[in-house]
Formats: sequence, C-alpha cells, structure tokens
Amino acid sequence: MKIILVQPPFVQLNSAYPSIYYLGSFLEKRGFEVLARDHSIGLFERIFSPEGLRRIFTDAREVVSELEDEGIRHKAEEFLSSEDQWAGCIEQLLSFLRGKNREWGHLLTLTNGTLPMGNRTVQILLDRDAGYYHLDADSGPRLASAMLEDLVEFITAFLDPGFNLIRYLQSPSPLGFRDFRKVKENLEGYILKTFYEPWLEEEWNVLDRGEASLFLGLTIPFPGCLPAALTCAHSARRRFADRLTVAAGGGYVNTELRFMREPDFFDYADYLCFDRGYGSFAAILDRLDGQTRAGLKHSAGQETGFSSAPIYKTIFRNEKGKLINGINTVSAEYKKIEDEAVSGNFPDYSNLDFSRYLCIVDSENPMHRLWSDGRWLKVYLAHGCYWHKCTFCDTTLDYISSYIPVDIPSLFEHLCEQAKKTGVRGVHLVDETAPFPALMKLACLNRDAGRPLIFWGNIRFEKSFTQDAAAILADGGLIGVSGGIEVATENGLKRLCKGFTLEDLVQSLASFREAGILCHGYLIYGYWDQDEQEIHDCAEIVWQLFGEKLLDSAFWHKFILTRYSGLYEEWKHKKHPALKVLDDVDTSNKRNRIFALNDLSFAGEAAFDRYTEALDGHLHGWLSGFSHRNIADYPAHFWKTSPSVSKSLVKFYLREGEEKEKTLRSAPPADGNSTERLLFLGSRPFIEGAAGNLSLNWNWRFRDYKFRSTGFPGLAEALRDLLMESSRGEGMEAAAFYKKFTGFLPEEEAGKAWALLRNHGLALYRQ
Repeated sequence: MKIILVQPPFVQLNSAYPSIYYLGSFLEKRGFEVLARDHSIGLFERIFSPEGLRRIFTDAREVVSELEDEGIRHKAEEFLSSEDQWAGCIEQLLSFLRGKNREWGHLLTLTNGTLPMGNRTVQILLDRDAGYYHLDADSGPRLASAMLEDLVEFITAFLDPGFNLIRYLQSPSPLGFRDFRKVKENLEGYILKTFYEPWLEEEWNVLDRGEASLFLGLTIPFPGCLPAALTCAHSARRRFADRLTVAAGGGYVNTELRFMREPDFFDYADYLCFDRGYGSFAAILDRLDGQTRAGLKHSAGQETGFSSAPIYKTIFRNEKGKLINGINTVSAEYKKIEDEAVSGNFPDYSNLDFSRYLCIVDSENPMHRLWSDGRWLKVYLAHGCYWHKCTFCDTTLDYISSYIPVDIPSLFEHLCEQAKKTGVRGVHLVDETAPFPALMKLACLNRDAGRPLIFWGNIRFEKSFTQDAAAILADGGLIGVSGGIEVATENGLKRLCKGFTLEDLVQSLASFREAGILCHGYLIYGYWDQDEQEIHDCAEIVWQLFGEKLLDSAFWHKFILTRYSGLYEEWKHKKHPALKVLDDVDTSNKRNRIFALNDLSFAGEAAFDRYTEALDGHLHGWLSGFSHRNIADYPAHFWKTSPSVSKSLVKFYLREGEEKEKTLRSAPPADGNSTERLLFLGSRPFIEGAAGNLSLNWNWRFRDYKFRSTGFPGLAEALRDLLMESSRGEGMEAAAFYKKFTGFLPEEEAGKAWALLRNHGLALYRQ
C-alpha cells in the first residue's frame, strides 16, 4: 500500500508544518512507501502566478462591475487597472521573497511607480514620509511582503471572504464549526473551487501509478484547514474510488472533534484519528492488512465484512452507518508503539524542496519575524507539557497531559544530518513548552559541534533560566524564546497556576536580555473573573517590561473557555459557582448530532471586547518601535481606573535580581550538590608574559580578560587546563572544579580569581 500524507492549505509559507514528516518517518520504518505533500505551498504557487492572477483579475472584474457603492467600485477598478503590472512582476516578487533575485529589490525600494502597490504597501510609504521608517536596499522584503498582502486583501474583498495565506477560512463563529452543514457550505469557496480542485486533479495524475490500494492521511492542525482537507479528500475519492482509504487527524481534530457524532463527515474520510496519531495509523493499517489477507475488499466509508470493534484512538462509520468510537480504547500494544515513536521518531525533511518556500517580512520587529522570515526544521524536544497545570489550558488532553521527552543526542544527530541534506540550519522547537534540561543538553551538543544549528522555541519563564543558564543557551545557538505570561500580575499568575511569580518572570526575562536572546510573551485579557483593575495593572506591567527592553514582542489573546481546560474541569466539580457557562452541551446524550465542540461562551465575556482596541493599540506602538512616551496618552483617555501597581515595579525586581546575582556569583558552589555544573564559555585561554610574571588571557562577549599569576608558579598553566576541561560537553561538576581550583591558590587569592571567572565566562547551572 502506498501512503500519501497531505498538509492541506493554508498553514505556512516559509516552512513545512511538521506532522506529516513525523508520520512519514514513522510509517517508512514500518515498511511503507510514503509521499509527503505540502499543499499549502503547492496551491499558493498556482494562485500567485501570471496565469493565476489573470484569472483572478478577470473574475474580480465581473464582481466589481455589479457593485453599487461608487467609492468602493472606483478603488477596485483602480486596483484592477494594474493587472498587467501585477501579472508582470509576480514571478520576480516571489523569487525575491525566496531569497533569489536580490537585484530586483533595488528596483522595489526605489518606489518610483514602476511597480504596482495597494493599501498595505502605500501605508509603508506614508509611514516613511511621517518619519517612522527609513527605506533602503534592505527594506525590499518588507515591501515585497506588503505587495503580496495587497493581493490577498483584494481576493478577500471581492472574491473569497475566507481566503488568507495562513489557516484559510477561520471558523464562522467564535464557537467553531458546530454545524457540519456550515462546513459543507464553505466548500464552495472561490479559491477552493477555482484553484484547489483543478490543482488536485493534476496532483493525482502525478501520484497515481496504478497501485491496487492507496492510503491518504490528512492532517488538520487548525479550523481553517478543515474545508481544504475535505475538498482534498472528496477529490481523491472521486479519482481513486475503492482503491483509496482516507484518515484524518491533527490538532483541530484532537481538540474540536472528540465528541463528534456527525455521520456525514465519513462521506469524506474513513477514519478520524486522535492524539499523537502513531498508534491510530498503526492500528488502522494493521486492520486493512488483515482485510487484504482475508480476501475482503475495503470500500470507501465502509467496514465491509470485517469486525466493527473499536480501533485504537479512532472513530469510524461501519457498514450500517453507525459510528464506532474507539477514542478511549485501551491497547498496550499500540500505546507502546506510540510512546516509542514519540521519543525516538524524528521528521525527515530531506526530500523537501525548501527553495519553494517564501520568507515573509510583515514586521520590522526582530522577534516577530522569526515566525515567517526564515526556513526552519520543525521538531519537538518533548511531547506534552511537563507543567500541565495552567487553568486555561487543555490540560485534560493528551497533547498537554502526556509528557514524554525525546532522546536529545539522537535528535541532535538527526538534525545535523537533515541540515546537510536540506541546507536549512534553523530549528524551530514546536514544543508546548521545551523542557529546561533538554534545552541545555541540545545547546551543549550544538556548542561542542561548532554550532551547526541555531534554534528557538516556546518555554516557561521559570526560575531555571538564570543568567548563567541563558548564557549557555545563547552560546549553544538559542536565538529566541516565546512563553506564556498571560496575566502579568502577582495574583493573576497565581490564579492561573502559572507556577512562577512576577519576580521570577522579570528575572528570567532579564537573563535572556543579558544573553542577547529575543523574547516574546503571550498575554491574555478577559479571563472570566477579571476586572478592569487587573487588566489595567497587567497592561502597565507589560509596558514596563517593554520599557526595560525585557520583551521584544508580545500578543494579546482574548480568553476562551475550552471544554478540556482545567478551569472547565473545576467548574464541573462546582468549584467556581460565579462562572456561568451559557452554551454547555450534554455530551452524554447520544442523540445530539454533534460535530465540533470545544470553545464555550460564558456570561459577561462580551464586556471584555471594549479592551481590545486599547491593548492592541499600545502593543502595536511597541512592536513598531515607537516609544512609551509617544503612546502614553491612549490609556489616560481610555481607562476608568488607574494602575494600582508601582510605576517602578519592574525596575525594583531588576534591582533585586542584580543583588541576588552578585551574591550567587561570589558564593562557592554547594558542597556535595552533584546537580551543579560549571561550563566555561570564554575563548580558548592563552598564556602571556615571562616566567614569574605570567597572565592567563581570554575573551568573552567582545571583551578581553586577564588573570595574573605572579608569585604562583604553574598556576596559569593549571588554571588554563582546568578551564579547558570545563569548556567541553556539559562542563564539570561544580564541586569538583572548585576543589581543584582552590588547591591552586590561598583562600584570599582564590576569592578574587573566582569572582573574576564567575563574572566573565564561567557559568554555573543546575541539571
């Protein structure tokens, strides 16, 4: 059986989403022929081509001609009049965003009217004229990205309201796709019908080699991928008929479709797979193999002549039209297969053509750009979250609650091989939260190997990230971190069970700042029991974090209550009587024809909408590089309350942290603590001077340091050897290092030398 794994559009344009490449590696090890196909980039290339744009402009012209609003029609016709310019430059524009054709960027940044521009591009020019930007030869990617967005906005405005280059067609309501009839209506979207369906026919022509049986695996990570996934499944079924079996899974399936009782969904897919997918796929393929051996024919959507027993973590429809739910099926065999795959299976990108992907620059903010400006090998250091206690999070689901770390040395070796094969040396860690020990091990391995990789990913802003730890991570290739702050007040962090205090947050952010690592914070407003005072206090602290350059970027999310959160679990046990859930569904009633079910509304949530504009407005100011002073008037006119936190609270915590750091650096390592290790991060030490007046020299963070060993024969050589010994791998056990070190020098001299080393390159961390 040949297996085709598909990522439906649209997810990302700069890198491939990882799920089908993880599954592909897993299935190849089990002896299957696997093809992984990223339809996001494939469909994008079909739309944004000279032929594609000609079709779009032709179809849009018919729509525009019927508009009654003269002002809108005039603006649309103005855009349409540039058809030849758009069609003429689109190939060069995309080549430029792929890192080629750099010469075209010089023409682009001249902004001399020879290239077409829409609202987004014009706004950049207006901001330039207002003094917010300075356009030069390096501004080309930002302008080219804006031009692409202008085309997207035009398509959205006149042809397909659901179109976007990321997560095509968002859910039609905040509550998601609860009614499957609404989903099927969205399959008639302009882009899906005009571009995706014809492109799929060509795709099947390329892939079809007359195999007797084919298995199509579809990953649906976001709600917006659902219509395209169903379009893909329907097209494949039409082409391959009884030769084809279709299975779907992914993040959207795991969170939204666990209570699904909609039989019509299985007109498109035979199986719906949950959680990690390895066990489900193994069980389904074993069943299909059993059917083949038994001489039974499998028809699409049917379990013909075979047992209707549940399959591991899978829902399917049997021959009688009844849904068989195996989400809670217990199988030691398939659980073992799944757990082993999670810890030891890594994605194979070696056959992927990364040159097709675009680096989009939609912001000048250096941290914000990491998501879209760069090609990344996406991997995780652990499945699940080692903390899994935050009350708003889906802590009852496997992707959070089931924590399984991977083997880091094996992963590192795999990544180095992938980097050689693909030419991509950037790694995006897609963990829910990357565990500290794994990060440190990865950094040390990368550092010892000469830093063949750079990496970034999601973490928790906890106490483990000291200045020394951050210095080691930076030296090992870490360039950026993102993490959940949510409600940046002492009570807010405690109420949401974040597991760290405001002081911990400030000091971990300060550690990353000191190490030159970029930081992004996820923020929440509208938590069910918030009042304006807390929202304003949180906003004030966030502005202070930006003001002290502790945050490089951030994003405000409005709180959404989910069915799988710890908060909802507590509510079901009567722990929050003031929380009024408005649209809860009786999932025990088998007659409820449920499709998607996750987000829940609650009394009072609409009242929080009034804060969206103020919070986003302030944040835009920071991300755009404006100072706090320029945007300080906004809250004064908006808030009904004044912040109850000190205007210098973050400064206070920074001072506290600095004092603690001084104390820690001067103190010797704890005797007998085998978890403390020392790693020397400076350059290779070298000795200068004449006998009796030697000095040991090294460089760290662009500065030269010198330790004079006058009066202590052999000290410079001994200290050099000790530092070199502690500069490799994961360093030395701290107590052993200190014992050797103090054996060289009398106590008063050892104290001075220890302070010099600890402040200038000798980092202490805990495993």
